Amino acid sequence: MAFISDELSQKLMAKHSNIEKLFEEFFFMSKSHDFTSSTPWQPPADVYETGTDIIIKIAVSGLKPEDISILFSDRILTVSGKRSDNSAHQKVCFYQVEIRYGYFERKIKIPKNVDANNIQATYENGFIVITIPKAEKAFDSTISIKITY
Repeated sequence: MAFISDELSQKLMAKHSNIEKLFEEFFFMSKSHDFTSSTPWQPPADVYETGTDIIIKIAVSGLKPEDISILFSDRILTVSGKRSDNSAHQKVCFYQVEIRYGYFERKIKIPKNVDANNIQATYENGFIVITIPKAEKAFDSTISIKITY
């Protein structure tokens, strides 16, 4: 028969209590919670290559193009912005929370030389599609890309 020390037993009980508290808060959410976070969230993205371009498609529903910033620097494409919850309803109790709000940032390393001066970004139906033409020579400056819609 194995014995568990008092100290180990207390640690296990404390962990169990913390886990119970998390489940209770998650499933019964009777308190007001701020589901925005200081940690940026990342919208889902598809990145693929065609014969002439690298294409990046990012899901950013609920945002306006002017709320989104796109920068290209040192082979890193950075897409950032902020989604706000502008709902007029007072939230007393949450039953399901899946939409992320607050600051987002997505950094994507571009594996090939590109023509950064001709990067194009379009916004349609909740998606940003960024078309990056491939090039022979590397680009080593920072450039801001304007979104058209």
